[in-house]
Amino acid sequence: MANTGPTRPAPGAANFSRRAVASLLGRYQGPELFFQQPFVALTSPIIARNINLTRPLDSIKLVWRGRVVVAVANYAAVAAEAPQTIIQRIRLSGTHRLYNQLVPIDISGATAFAWARLYQSQGSTLIINGARQPELSVPLAQLAATFGNIATYDLEIHYHIPLGPQLHPSSRIAGIPFCYLPQDWADSLQLQIFFGDATSFGTLGGGGTTTFTAFGSGAGSPSVSIYCNYLILGPLANSIQAAVTVRNEQTTVGQSAAAIAAGVRLSLLQKQKTTNVVVKSGTMLAGTSSGVQVYATLADTILERTQIVLDNKPVRNNSNNFAAKEFISRQFNTVYPGGYLGFSFIDSLNPLTYFRGDQVPGGSTFELDSDIATAGATQSFSLIQEQVFGTPRGKM
Repeated sequence: MANTGPTRPAPGAANFSRRAVASLLGRYQGPELFFQQPFVALTSPIIARNINLTRPLDSIKLVWRGRVVVAVANYAAVAAEAPQTIIQRIRLSGTHRLYNQLVPIDISGATAFAWARLYQSQGSTLIINGARQPELSVPLAQLAATFGNIATYDLEIHYHIPLGPQLHPSSRIAGIPFCYLPQDWADSLQLQIFFGDATSFGTLGGGGTTTFTAFGSGAGSPSVSIYCNYLILGPLANSIQAAVTVRNEQTTVGQSAAAIAAGVRLSLLQKQKTTNVVVKSGTMLAGTSSGVQVYATLADTILERTQIVLDNKPVRNNSNNFAAKEFISRQFNTVYPGGYLGFSFIDSLNPLTYFRGDQVPGGSTFELDSDIATAGATQSFSLIQEQVFGTPRGKM
């Protein structure tokens, strides 16, 4: 073979050493404690400080840590996603430089706990009496013998909340342009957490009591800790145009999900760039305190032929929810938990393959439709449409 001479870099390519590239890409800082407060049932305490944005922010971690004592009688029915249901809602809001007032995260504690599991083999973490519980799977139903019978339970519940689309670890670099930059949010990010109570865990048995105390103690109160995971990006931090991922959850109780029917519109979808759509189906628990909403059961059999539809044409022609669920589980090398069904436009592991909902013409309908396969007054569903505002870019 003829000698063609030394290999030259492609036009415009920078000749970086490995160390130089590493310094550009940076690293994660790991969870840094931002705030800690005691748990008080059925409250939504004001966190006195806004989220620090001295560096690009990748994710937030919440840890609920305390002791729960069930006495006198077992829980008659345990919520499907107990005990992570003790946090009812997680809401992050702020004022963005380009998009003004936004609520990028507004999601139930149970769904936030499950979210990482939808896109990776390891999700959030639940530790009961020192034993790490198995990853969420099928079926998804808490056993009373594990949590809910008369006993003392020391709980650690770790909620991982990514601020951008959740990707496989090998594709983390693609998520950098979705981090929160100080120049975009300034000092405006406010986190709010809504707490549940004993009824968040299920229906108490006759005369049963539930007591909350500090972890490992019969006195005091449980604690909730907030951690921030930052990125150290070096010179790259000044070369990123970051997009914003919005992940909001809405729940419909009864109504359109109560009776057997075909081609029911579950919800209209927002006309925005869409990375993932997740629908969660089951039956709601009765007898909870005011403001507490949890699933008694989660089931994959309530909905069938669920489709994202644009002007009466399916974006993906799904005719069988079980096949669709197995497909997305395999694409992300995970197991979609019972009751959860997802449609992803970034299973390529490239977040820029999102569905261009922002290009849907005015007057067109963009919606989630499904057949309702079973009947029940408490049948319900939750919908999470993960959207992207802006176009993520990185320049070197």
